[in-house]
Amino acid sequence: MDRNNVEKAVVSLEWEMFQKVKGINGRASCQDNLETFVIMRSSQFESWDLNVVKSYLRDLVEAIQQERNLVMEKYAYMMEETDPKYFARIKHLLPPVTDKAKSLVDKIVSQYEDWVKEFAAKYPNIRKNGRAMDGGSIGERVTLLNYLKCELYTYSEHTLELYWDSILKNKEFNRYWYSMEKMAQAYGYQTLDEAEADLK
Repeated sequence: MDRNNVEKAVVSLEWEMFQKVKGINGRASCQDNLETFVIMRSSQFESWDLNVVKSYLRDLVEAIQQERNLVMEKYAYMMEETDPKYFARIKHLLPPVTDKAKSLVDKIVSQYEDWVKEFAAKYPNIRKNGRAMDGGSIGERVTLLNYLKCELYTYSEHTLELYWDSILKNKEFNRYWYSMEKMAQAYGYQTLDEAEADLK
């Protein structure tokens, strides 16, 4: 498959998994918004090297074969920060994250944080419309870095290794910046500067 079809396959499988997620308070409204889901997820994957996207696609396929839902697992991992009491009750149901995986995730999240700060310095209006990067009271909201960390926890060690290797090869390539640019274009803006001015 070419890059476009690989990305479409990934987003399609994630959407199927997302539809099966059952929240504590029932179905979320975002589960009915396919357009936004496709824009947000596609914008992220467009910033990845192709070998990383292909590896993640294999993760999704293998998860389905194992009757696992990686999207559900992502949201469950988030509860360690947002609802620790509930997380303690469901932790045993989640695949354990290996020390190697945690180490890779920590490195990726640290680099991502630098990228977000760099982007926020240039485009504060766009950034303030997204998830808070960190901080806040437990249970207040899912932060950007916690969301990223918990998503990465669902990736295989192989995918994490490829992703980190791709970052090491070009740390100057701000993947967050690139993803936000693609997202802005999907919503009809020609440039990030145009979106920044519109969001003042």
